[in-house]
Amino acid sequence: MLKLPTLVARLQASPAVAQRSLPITLSAIQKFSQSQTTLKTYTINNHNEFDQKIINSNVPVIVNFHADWCAPCKTLTPMLTTRLENAEDIDLAVIDVDKNIDLVETFDVRAVPAILVFRNGIVTDKLVGLMDDQNIGEFIEKIRTKARLQKETEREEATKKSK
Repeated sequence: MLKLPTLVARLQASPAVAQRSLPITLSAIQKFSQSQTTLKTYTINNHNEFDQKIINSNVPVIVNFHADWCAPCKTLTPMLTTRLENAEDIDLAVIDVDKNIDLVETFDVRAVPAILVFRNGIVTDKLVGLMDDQNIGEFIEKIRTKARLQKETEREEATKKSK
């Protein structure tokens, strides 16, 4: 894979190549950039991914435990995905309960759909069952408010410690 400084040097060395390649290069960079900022929904396949993407996350993560055979899950998962597709302050993780028994047991998931919200590696909310779109919106706003208040508290404590 070509590193960006190498690519820039090659394009500068050959203006004719640069003129032909620049639109393609810019398009690729733009797609890469967009994928990095919008990749906030992911599927968790094992405990290691769970730790990396959820426990170590800097933002709240809504963890959606679902099953392919579950009719309410087939409604809830797309609604959550749509609601959070442009969110930069909340991530969505989807866990298939049939493929991740250890996570189901760890978090005592007894019915699906089940939603756990994690912030700083700690479960802050838990819901079981189907919600309508309005309730999902209210739930997401509640998560945002809690996260904002927690950040403000952390800043105030840091300010007090520095005095």
